[in-house]
Amino acid sequence: MTDDIPILSAPPPEHWDEAFAQALVGKTMLVNLTFLDADGALAGREAFYGVVITADADAGILLDLLGPQDGDTTTLPPQTSNIAAAAPGIYPLSDGESVESPDFLSSWTIHGPEEPANDEG
Repeated sequence: MTDDIPILSAPPPEHWDEAFAQALVGKTMLVNLTFLDADGALAGREAFYGVVITADADAGILLDLLGPQDGDTTTLPPQTSNIAAAAPGIYPLSDGESVESPDFLSSWTIHGPEEPANDEG
């Protein structure tokens, strides 16, 4: 029975700062993703950047991507607790491109499933 499992419709308060979230809008954010397999071993890394279009506690943080993905958008989970101001400088990306002085950085670690999600068993 799932009645005793709480379902969150919004992030816990310690992970969402509304004033900070609204200050992100119009700013450039560099996002780093680290992928781990089911055993916790490094499976890959990805980095991308873009301009924050909207920041919503329910819908997440919408980015208009720049660079190789220019014109695409992506949505980050509604969590501001892992976003920090970026120090000025040049940030190299894994594809050889670099980003100069983004406003903010956000890093995520994504753990792989125990079994493939689309296993046709």
